Formats: sequence, structure tokens, C-alpha cells
Amino acid sequence: MRHYALFFISVFLLNGCTEPNTGENDRKRSSAESIKPSPTTAAGSQKAVSIPLESRPYITVATVSPQTFAATVQAPSRVEFRAKALSTAGAVVAGRLGKINVQVGDRVKAGTALATLESSEAAQMRADITRAKAELQRAEDHAKRQAVMQKSGVGLEIERAEADIQLRQARAEYQRSVQAVRLLGEGADQSIVLRAPIDGVVLRSNASIGAAVEAGAVLFELGEPGALWIVADVFDNDLALIEKGAKASIQISAFPAPVSGRVAAVSAAMQTDLRRGAVYIELDDTHLVLKPGMFARASIEAAGPNRIVLPTTAVLIKDKKQTVVYLETAEGQFEPRNVTVGQAREGRVPVLEGLGEGDRVVVSGALLLDSAAAMLL
Repeated sequence: MRHYALFFISVFLLNGCTEPNTGENDRKRSSAESIKPSPTTAAGSQKAVSIPLESRPYITVATVSPQTFAATVQAPSRVEFRAKALSTAGAVVAGRLGKINVQVGDRVKAGTALATLESSEAAQMRADITRAKAELQRAEDHAKRQAVMQKSGVGLEIERAEADIQLRQARAEYQRSVQAVRLLGEGADQSIVLRAPIDGVVLRSNASIGAAVEAGAVLFELGEPGALWIVADVFDNDLALIEKGAKASIQISAFPAPVSGRVAAVSAAMQTDLRRGAVYIELDDTHLVLKPGMFARASIEAAGPNRIVLPTTAVLIKDKKQTVVYLETAEGQFEPRNVTVGQAREGRVPVLEGLGEGDRVVVSGALLLDSAAAMLL
């Protein structure tokens, strides 16, 4: 037991005599104190950081103001029909196709007979209108008779009122039947003639002779080839840079040289899965031979004046979706600011929201500030 006691006493004495590495601890303490939270802001809020005088040469600050930003927005595009230049023709009721008069590629005028549909429902609806007309005639005669009888003093008020109600019901039923038959289209008995709603070319046909057709089925698609435009899919952060009337240059795969155009409209809706919005471009040359579905690439002029522009080194991306810059709020004190930016080009990026004229922004060394600030969390 005496030997064990002597061993533990010796170990204790050796540990007590060991000197700590004071130089290393001093260096760590100095590094931690070189960049510290602003005294006006709690350290846990990560709102501002300050740097000592000797670290300032590594950070460049510039006062920003709106300036001309001459740039273009590049976007994949395609040729499409305008909404008013595209139409369909189909069956209102179920039936069977008895005759087809056109094929894909045919040019037709509005009102051209495209096909004939045979439908027992159509025959029933046309019979209903005949029945409703006869019921209306009887209701009118009965109402007139009751009005004459009451005027002569031999009729009752309640009978005349009932006759008027029956007349209104019969008239409503007849109007409903007339409207239903009008929606069917032209034809007689069980035949329905499907006609072209617009002038155009038959783009697609889903019809074959003898085929059974369900109610509401689209049988023909028609479009006017002269009413085409370019639809460009632009990223959401670039849409704010594009204005109606902006010039555009479009490279279409079928043409050796670019063609020119202007922005006609910018869609208010977004494709949420792609984070893109549609920009519609009208071509200057309306006689170009285009086909819907052609692929293209558009270069659209960005709205340049009155934009704050920063070098890309000033903007930090956090969590893959948040863009941040650092502002100098006082001598040696910096604060992060969330901003919305456009697409970077040639080392510069336009700021759409978040900054104003006169702000002092860190244009070089922002990453050092951000890394140091993260160490204080």
C-alpha cells in the first residue's frame, strides 16, 4: 500500500509543476477579440460586426448610387400561337363519326364543315325542342283563355295565376331546348355538322371514320400560322429587368441569322417548378415562315437606367437562396443586409431591392466579414 501512495503523490506533483502554453492561449484570445460584435447590438443577434484598424486594408467599401446598366437577359424560347389564333372543334354530345372532310395541314375558312357526327342524343334534343314548342303553344292558349274568362267575370283569379305560372315554365323550357340545340351546331335529325370556328390550318386531328366519340372530346385543333410569337422563359430574378417594348434578338434554329423583335407582354404568372416567367415577343418581320414548336434563344435588353450595380464579390449567397451584402454603418462597423439581385453579367450584378443611394457597401472582403461573423454565433 505504501508503494501505491508514493506513486500517486509523484504523479500529482508532476502535474502541478507543468506550465500551461500561455503563448498559444494568448494568440487564440487575440484572434477572437480582433473581430467582435458591435457594442450597440447583442452578439447573439448577429446584426453587426466590428473590425480593428489593422484589418481594414483587407476590406474595401464603396458608396453606391443608381447607374446605367446596359445588359441583356438570355432565355430559352419557343415559337407559339397567340391565344386568339388557336382554337379547337369537338363534340358537344356523344356519337359516332360518319364523315371527315379535312386532314392535317389543310387551310380552312371559318364555317368550313370539318366532319359529320351521328348522335342519338342529338336526335332526342331536337325532338325535345319540338315537344317544348308544342307545350309552350298550349300554355299560351290556356293563359289567354283564363285572362278572357276573368275579364268576363266567369274565371277565378287563382286559375289565371296558375295559368301564368305554367306559361313562364313552358317558355323557360322552350328557351333551354333552343339553346341546347344551338350548341349542337347545324344538322338534322341525328346528324351534327362540325364546323371550323376560325380561319386557319388544321394542326391536329383526333378523328377517324366510324370512331365512337365522347361528349366534350376535342377532334380538331386549328391555328393561324400568321399569328405566331416568341415565348421566352425568363428566370424570376430577371423579370423585373424586362419592360414592355424592350428590344430583343432571337436566334431561331431554322434561320442562319438572328431576327429582331420587341417585348409585347410579360406574364404575371410563374412556373413555380422552374422559377421562370413567360415573356412574349413580337417579331418585326411578320412575313417570316415560322412553325409552332420551333426552338429559339432570346437576348432581351434589360431595363438599364436607375439600377444600383455591384461587383459579384460584394454579394454573398447563403443557404442557396438568400443573397446578402455588408453595409458599413459606422467607422469599422458592418451590418448584413438582405438584397434581391438580377442575373450577374461580366462580373457585375444589378440590385433590384434592398439598397438605396448613398449606402456604403463592402465590395471586397465581404466573405471575410461573413466568416468572422459566423464564428461569433
